[in-house]
Amino acid sequence: MKLKRLSLKNFQNIQDFTLVPKGEDLSVFGANKSGKTTLFNAFTYLFFGKDSLNAANFDIKRVDETGEAEHGLEHSVEGIIENGDGEIKLRRVYYEKYIKPKGKANRVFTGHTTDYFIDDVKVSMKEYNVHINSICDEDLFKLLSDPLFFNEKLERYEGKKLPAWQARRSFIIEICGDITDEIVISSNSELSDLPKILQGRKLEKHRKVIKTRQSKINEEVDKIPTRVSESKNGYNNDVRNIETVESDLKTAREEKKTAEEVLKEIKAGGESEVLTTKLREIENQTQGMNNKDAAASLKARTIRDNERRELWKSAEDIKYSIELIEKDQIERLSSADKIEEHIKLLERQTKQLRKDWHEEDVKTSEFKQSLTCPTCGQSFPKEKLEGIEKNALESFNNLKANKLISITNEGKSITEQVKPKKIELENLNKKIAEFDKVRVSLYGKFGVVEKTLKNFYAQPETAPQDNPERTALLKEKEDLEKQIESQKGSVDPEAIAEGDSQINACDIRIESYEKELLRIEANKRIDVRIKELSGQERALAAEFEELERQLYLTEQFIRTKIKMLEEKINSKFKTTRFKMFDNLLNDGLSETCIATIDGVPYTSMSNSQRINCGLDIISTLSEYFDKSIPCFVDNAESVTDILPSKAQQVRLIVSKKDKKLRIEGGN
Repeated sequence: MKLKRLSLKNFQNIQDFTLVPKGEDLSVFGANKSGKTTLFNAFTYLFFGKDSLNAANFDIKRVDETGEAEHGLEHSVEGIIENGDGEIKLRRVYYEKYIKPKGKANRVFTGHTTDYFIDDVKVSMKEYNVHINSICDEDLFKLLSDPLFFNEKLERYEGKKLPAWQARRSFIIEICGDITDEIVISSNSELSDLPKILQGRKLEKHRKVIKTRQSKINEEVDKIPTRVSESKNGYNNDVRNIETVESDLKTAREEKKTAEEVLKEIKAGGESEVLTTKLREIENQTQGMNNKDAAASLKARTIRDNERRELWKSAEDIKYSIELIEKDQIERLSSADKIEEHIKLLERQTKQLRKDWHEEDVKTSEFKQSLTCPTCGQSFPKEKLEGIEKNALESFNNLKANKLISITNEGKSITEQVKPKKIELENLNKKIAEFDKVRVSLYGKFGVVEKTLKNFYAQPETAPQDNPERTALLKEKEDLEKQIESQKGSVDPEAIAEGDSQINACDIRIESYEKELLRIEANKRIDVRIKELSGQERALAAEFEELERQLYLTEQFIRTKIKMLEEKINSKFKTTRFKMFDNLLNDGLSETCIATIDGVPYTSMSNSQRINCGLDIISTLSEYFDKSIPCFVDNAESVTDILPSKAQQVRLIVSKKDKKLRIEGGN
């Protein structure tokens, strides 16, 4: 779009002024309050009824020396623009509206109204706005006509109101394209393990998980020395070798047994050895029966324990198989999700190519040839005109055909990629379904084994069955003991006391040795505990090291993505560089969008840097949207070298000596 002419009448502080740029760049000089910014206000008002600050309710009327608005005037802005299809004239007229009621001499003010004209034809406000929107969307118009709009006034994206930095970031990402995680990972072989590490989690969430776990590991590691010290405090250093203690204990028990037998003989008081011998024979017989029953019980218990171990092992094997299958299923499901997402991406590309193909297919040649020679002013011969039009049409058709072929070939290429991906996805889903059946079957088997094992534990052990022979022997033993007791005569009290003393001494030694064995066993448990703590410390250190590796990979990913994204974005601009991420105090990152020049952020730039930054951004936006709007550069006097642009520039320059507006360039 080019501005050919702009006329103001009774608009703000300008009574009557016409700017004739003729579609060229020009400079407007004037002192403060001479009307430079008014030209920009008039330009935006002509299109959207708002001033250059995007305000709809601004003062249009001229005011007198007292500050009162002048009444009864028409306030108008008229502009001629060239917009590819030719020139078009636009005009807005704002004025006061009066009526004369019946029976009254004076008119009554009823409000203000605006008339709209397109090529001198009066139209409704709706028709006018529809026509303006066909020329350029309002938000895009403001972006391309004001160098400061993007960095200072932008607050909408795709019709939605957003925080300013989000609106800027959305525009930049749309223009330059985002960098997907897959592209970042594929660009650096060091990051190949990252998808498996993340397991579908967001990167920042996984970083928080890592740091939380590292904090817990540090707490656990810090506690281990204290636990080791506490364990060592309970260590018994005054114990002997276990073999020596066990040997002394065995000797003490044997000596006690001998002393008990001697004391028993003493207390028998000289009973006939026949009764004693017979008693010993009965005791040996019953002991033999007891040993036999104990052996049978041990054999039954061994068989029972073997059965229990087999059931337990079977349950553990099935459980392990289930865990392996579920782990494999997680990986297969993750692979299936990725393949499905790739297929959707290819299908979206195919859909877009179909749309592009149809849009290209309906295009028709819009070539228009002038009937006269621009050099000599004479009319072209008819046959020459026909030849020119024919060549232009052939050229248009060739370009169109080539583009359709290119789109078709690209579509075929993408379609060829979709089919094997779908086959791969189908096969993977079949495997997932098959393994699901296996997993369900294993769960069923596990349930059966678990129930069997539970019932097995519930069964009581079978007690050994007594027999009549043992009962008879025990009865005979009881009778013999009564006879021996009745045969006791007077015995030596001192001998009995000596026997009791020997037995008590043996008991004291036995108790001492047993306590010593307990202390030895306690030392063993302490040794095992210290070994466990050392192993736990090594395992925690290894886990911490692995978490450090994962944290390093996430940091490498972030650095790589930031570098790739900012390089991709900044390659689109001449001098402006965008900072798309901010480092946080907690070692994290936050999205942002800050324009910089030579490392200086926009908020710290000089006025000239801000203007050139805005012009640089406008050039890139114009190229992306394939749209050019006349650009008004206010305070242009602060810029020594204004960045050139394809868009027409109207530079507004403060000049103290120019009390009235002075134009250079254009007309």
